[in-house]
Amino acid sequence: MNDVEHLDPARNFVTDSQMIGKLITRTLTDYRYDAKAKKIILEKDLAESYESSPDFKTWTFKLKDGLKYEDGTPVKAADIKYNAERSFSADMAEGAPYAHEYLDCPGYKGPYVAGNNGGKGCTAMEVPDDKTIIFKLNRPVASFDGTASMKVFSPVPAAKDTKTAYDNHPVSTGPYKIETYTRKKQLVLVRNDQWDQKTDPLRNALPDKFIFKFGDAEATVDQRLIADGTADKSSVSFAGVQPENIAKTNQANVKDRVVEGTDICRRYIAFNEQKPLLKNQKLREALYYGLDRTSYRDGRGGERLAAVVDSIIPQDMEGYKAEEHFKAPPEGDPAKAKQLLTESGYKGEKLVLGTADSGLAVKAAEAAQASWKAVGINVDIRKIPGDNYYSTQQQDSGATDLITAGWCYDWASLTTIVPSVLGADTTAPNKAAQNNYARSNAGWDKLAELAKESDKTKIESGLSDLYVEIMKTAPLVPTVQDLNVYVVGSNVSNAVADPNTGGLPDLTQIGLKQAG
Repeated sequence: MNDVEHLDPARNFVTDSQMIGKLITRTLTDYRYDAKAKKIILEKDLAESYESSPDFKTWTFKLKDGLKYEDGTPVKAADIKYNAERSFSADMAEGAPYAHEYLDCPGYKGPYVAGNNGGKGCTAMEVPDDKTIIFKLNRPVASFDGTASMKVFSPVPAAKDTKTAYDNHPVSTGPYKIETYTRKKQLVLVRNDQWDQKTDPLRNALPDKFIFKFGDAEATVDQRLIADGTADKSSVSFAGVQPENIAKTNQANVKDRVVEGTDICRRYIAFNEQKPLLKNQKLREALYYGLDRTSYRDGRGGERLAAVVDSIIPQDMEGYKAEEHFKAPPEGDPAKAKQLLTESGYKGEKLVLGTADSGLAVKAAEAAQASWKAVGINVDIRKIPGDNYYSTQQQDSGATDLITAGWCYDWASLTTIVPSVLGADTTAPNKAAQNNYARSNAGWDKLAELAKESDKTKIESGLSDLYVEIMKTAPLVPTVQDLNVYVVGSNVSNAVADPNTGGLPDLTQIGLKQAG
């Protein structure tokens, strides 16, 4: 891990940043993983209570008593409104899109545009008093209590807002605050003495301090954690054990320090349909059939660290359907790929596959490149620094032809998978949603119809059916899900992998056997 992509809650929208962000930033609601019950549970975080109108278009949240920032000033409902407004700004485009997608504020461009909306802000949010915020949505959202777990619905005091520099020191509402932060080197969190554990059902806050060190080679970190030297006995890593070190996890002095788990995320490769070559569906289908997902899995570390999938919808989620249209085997179908390549008229033009520049991501990309080369598709690899990988791919000018990506649902609903990965940007006509890396517009009319539906069952079943139809156009190819294996230091206690946050070690629960 080279750095945290974003700590600003309006921009924090990837798993490792979100896990660190949980220590600093509280939201209206949030999800807690119960390791004993193996359940993900929605809890009230800053919210004391909430309720919706019968049509699910108006939601009212009441804040708890005694909530404070790290400087002792009270958290106010207006601060939550302000942060949600910040997400309308072009400078905050990397974050969760749900405020500007769900709130009925047409034309609003955020608080940094002078005179914007007559200075009224987003009028779809009302703050009748310091402890009440009302959201008026542009559509029924039956699961908005889950939406409120997104960090875009956390407080930011306007007086402390430093715009994009807020990334460097967001004002804490959680159990820890930033002591020092040197980009790409180290982040140090210390206790926030203004946090009241009685108000917080999610965070145990057991260690006195967290020190995040960036830039060390992942294999080197493995070796140190496996060796369990004095300096590393209280350490964990977000990277997980690298493939070359997996066998060592069975050693007698290591196996009791192994933490394993899976997550709700699915990896895929999107075919960017803004690129002229990839407007050709036959070529996209050739790419789909030509990918050997077993070699891609091996690039991600092999069967202990990854499993081939046929959908970006998790198998244990309601609405999942096995892929029955292409029926491509895990190892691909080279003969079918070559046939489609001939039908597409492809003449050997070069395509560029974008990948983050870390070890496993690069190895998987190289496996994809090799399998496509074997069927006659010419692919180069572009390595993009991991700390701004998605920011780069979200920009039309910077996006590659083929885009390695992953998606974790934001809460357990297909409304946070299908529209996000395959839908439109509801604030800009004819523009793809920020995480629709395929820039595909298939099914957008039906998505717009489902957005008006208030029956949760009809929404979920409709999205399940629509996903099947959209996938017939081959906007992307699902690849693998990660199987997470970590080694922790011998002084670490209560280490569990949180499937709701990328399968990472849960820093809200972790502790030390001995202080110091």
